[in-house]
Amino acid sequence: MAQKFTLKVTSKEQVTDKVYFVTFALVLPPSIDFRAGQNMMLMIAPGVNRTMSIASPPSENLSLLMVHDVSPMGPGSKWTLGLKVGDTATIVAPTGGVLSFADSPRKKVMIATGTGIAPFRGMIIDYFDRGGGANVELYWGQRFEKDIYWKDELDKLQSRHPAFTWHQILSKPSDAWTGLRGHVTEHVFSQEKDLQQSEFYLCGNKGMIEEVREQLLAHNVPKEQIKSELFY
Repeated sequence: MAQKFTLKVTSKEQVTDKVYFVTFALVLPPSIDFRAGQNMMLMIAPGVNRTMSIASPPSENLSLLMVHDVSPMGPGSKWTLGLKVGDTATIVAPTGGVLSFADSPRKKVMIATGTGIAPFRGMIIDYFDRGGGANVELYWGQRFEKDIYWKDELDKLQSRHPAFTWHQILSKPSDAWTGLRGHVTEHVFSQEKDLQQSEFYLCGNKGMIEEVREQLLAHNVPKEQIKSELFY
């Protein structure tokens, strides 16, 4: 059940030219219960709230990790840019939960663009920590090499859990890039062969979500097996 929490900033890290990791310690109450894939609503100013995914897993219930792309430079972006270690913040959480994994043996296919990856990190860690046995495939679309973060962490998760595979796809890479190129959508539909027996979790920009959903429905994937959250 959602409630109000007071948090304190314990770390703030700029990981790309536009993305920041902010870690908050729970102050009051001192811990939180939530499902992987849920959100928190930041109380930025009177009448100004922003919903952000919780990127940390539920097992880390004394702190919360937020991943924020500040490129829009709206009130939320400016709020994050102004945060300093030791600052306090107020949230209402947990909220949402649309993306939380269904309890089924079906393969879970996760498709993210940009910081839409944030809820998926906590979901993947939590799923395998709890002994989840289904295959999990992650497709993450970015533009440039400079936009990449979490590569080492995702590589380690992949090596640790044979059921997990991930793919980094860049739409505007340099000539030196040897990985996957193009749009995330084309790679999903060229590699996933058992669409109707899989579940799909989409988080990112509106164009990607609409395109993937439309193609999945055209391939007769039941709409109940498609979950999405618009991130920007």
